Formats: sequence, C-alpha cells, structure tokens
Amino acid sequence: MKSDLSPSLPHTTVQRDTALGRNVLIALLWALGLSGFLVNADNRSLSPILPAVASDLHVGESTAGLLITAYSIPYGLFQLFYGPLADRIGKIRTITLAFSLFAISTFSCSFMSSFNWMFVMRIVTGMFAAGIIPIALAQIGDSFPIQERPKAIAFFMSMSTSGQALGIVIGGIVSQFVSWKMLFVMTGVLAVPAVLLFFRQRSTHSVEEKALIPLRERYRLIFSKKRSWAIYAMIFLEGATFFGAFTFLGLYGHLSLGLNFFTIGLLTALYSAGAFGGSFLISVMVRKIGQPQMPLFGGLLMALGYGVIWLLPTVTALTIGFVLLGVGYSFCHSALQTFATELLPQARATAMSVFAFCLFLGTGLGPVWLGEVYDLTGMNGLLEASTLSTLLFAILCGLLFARRKTESPKTV
Repeated sequence: MKSDLSPSLPHTTVQRDTALGRNVLIALLWALGLSGFLVNADNRSLSPILPAVASDLHVGESTAGLLITAYSIPYGLFQLFYGPLADRIGKIRTITLAFSLFAISTFSCSFMSSFNWMFVMRIVTGMFAAGIIPIALAQIGDSFPIQERPKAIAFFMSMSTSGQALGIVIGGIVSQFVSWKMLFVMTGVLAVPAVLLFFRQRSTHSVEEKALIPLRERYRLIFSKKRSWAIYAMIFLEGATFFGAFTFLGLYGHLSLGLNFFTIGLLTALYSAGAFGGSFLISVMVRKIGQPQMPLFGGLLMALGYGVIWLLPTVTALTIGFVLLGVGYSFCHSALQTFATELLPQARATAMSVFAFCLFLGTGLGPVWLGEVYDLTGMNGLLEASTLSTLLFAILCGLLFARRKTESPKTV
C-alpha cells in the first residue's frame, strides 16, 4: 500500500504507524470473512430445516422449498446492482449498509409466523446479502497489493465456503435440538461484531477513491478485453462443473455408502477444512509454480478429488475426496478472483459484480445438467461426468492462463 508518512518522522513512529495500518487491514479482512461466512451459512442452513419450517408454517415441504428460491434469485440478480453502486458511493459504505440490513432482515425471519411473510423476508434478505461478497472482493483488491492479494482472497474465500458447508451442519443441529427460528437469531447476533467493525472502517476509509467512469463506459472497458471474457467464462464453468457435482455428493454418500445425513454433514465440513487449510498454502504455491499456473493446478486437484470418489466407492475415498476438493477449489478460485480484481482497477466493484453473477449462473445451471446425467446414467455416470468435466475445465484454465507471463507487481 502507498504510504503518506513523512520521511522526517522517527523510524519508531513509522514502524508504529505501519503496524497500525496492518492491524486495520487484518481487522477488515476478518470482518469481511465473517460477513461472507454468515451470508453463505444463512443461505445453506435453510435446506436441512425445511421440514421443521413447513410444519410450523403449515405448508407442504415442496412449498417451503420456495423459500430457497425466494432468497437465491434476488441474491443473484442484485449483485449486478451493488457493483456499480459501490464504485459510485464507496465499497465500505456499501458493505456496511448492505450487511447491516442483512443482519436485521435475517434476524426478523425468526419472528415470522406465516409462510407469506417469511417468503417476503427471504426475498428482502437475499437482496441485501447480494451486496456483501463481490464488494468484499473488490475491497480486498483495493486494500492489498497484488503480491499479498491471493492469500487475502483465499482467506476470505475459505471463510465464505466454510459458511456454505457448516451452515448445513449447524442448521440441522439447531433445528434438531433447539428451534429453526433460533438459527436466524444466531445469524443476526453473530453479525453484530462485523457490523461494528465496518462502521469503524468507514472512518478509516473515509477518503475512498470512487469510480468517475460512466456505467456504460465501465462495461465497455470490461468487455472489450479478451481476458475479461476468458475469466468470466471460466468462473461460469467452474460453478457449473464443481458446484454442479458437489450438490450430489450428499446424495451419493446416503444412497451408495449408506451414511446418515449427520455423518454426511460432518464429512462435508472436511471440504471447508481443506479450503481453509489451502488458503494458508496459497503464498507458498504461488512462489513455487507462479500465479498463472494456480487455476490449472487447483482444477487438477478438484478433478482428482472427484476421480477418487468415482473410482473408489468407500467412506475413506469420500473423506479424501472432500479434502482434495477443498484445497483444489481454494487454489483455483482464489486465482480466478485475483485475476478478476485487475480487470478494471478504477471500478473493481463493477467488474467483481459481473464475476459473482457468472458464478451464480454456473452454480444454478450445473445441478440441472448433472441432474439430467444422473437420471440417464445413475450415480456412477454422474461421478464420471463430474470428473471428466472438471478435468476439461482444468485443461482450459491451463490453455488460457498458464502460459501468460506473471504480471509485474502493482501497488494498490
């Protein structure tokens, strides 16, 4: 980061101010990570509690399933709204506003006693949740220099993906032993520390550079680059291949290996552990193989994870597969995110909102085509298709990015 410290200041003062700046960045990263965790946990935790929600709200389980749709559709669409907004009014201000309203709306869900009002509140929650993750990535791009950015992004991503996996486990446990409404209370309460940190960060980032480029020109600049098309295409394919297959691993564990859903939830948490552990290896791997090689290497690890699960139908193989998928996804996805933060530095939030929207489309369409594969060929055919499609994705990443020379370091 650029420093405004005067060279006449004593060396101890410079050290103290530098340490203070690093502490502010670390606090910001933890606040962003917690917000990503809670947004994804809130999204995923609803699945295991649907029977309890349906019973309490006096609707069928299929009708209760519409609550997931009520959240996911505005969550995907409004990401395109928050990117330009953040470039206009400031990223920290946008995150603070969106996350505060997310916390209030998700807490309010615990008071809903009718399905119609619950449906409305899930729409509202999804609208505000959309303003967190893509804007957080853009803020990380602004706050961390290019050399440190992959590790920071990987940490944020590991926290976010942990929310996806642990949300399912936590949702099931809380619904089983307490009440499904307590889940929304917990999410709202746990959001308070991050909200307070964001309000403190607003004063630190009060002089935040905002995009002065007109919105139409921003999109023209982004899509005039071949690299933008390559990155957005790859993130769409990553969502379709990786998450499309990941959706069915719980079903595989239950039908093919005879595991109960609690055990499956615990095994799924190993994916989060792999992603979290992988985030601490990012810097080492970048030094060894280079940033342009990371999507290829991560994609190959993901293909290996699916391959192990496909070829060795055992609980041990599923366990190993989950860990490989977590580490591989951490390597691949953090690299693609890092690439995307440099597409338009003058308007990072706009570029990252398109990135997040492409991922949303991929994760939405992936289960659809793999569901067709499952209906036609069964679980073994689905795992085979998942392995081969992920391998093809890795090869495409290699062709598009691996031969590109490492960009010179930039000061952000």
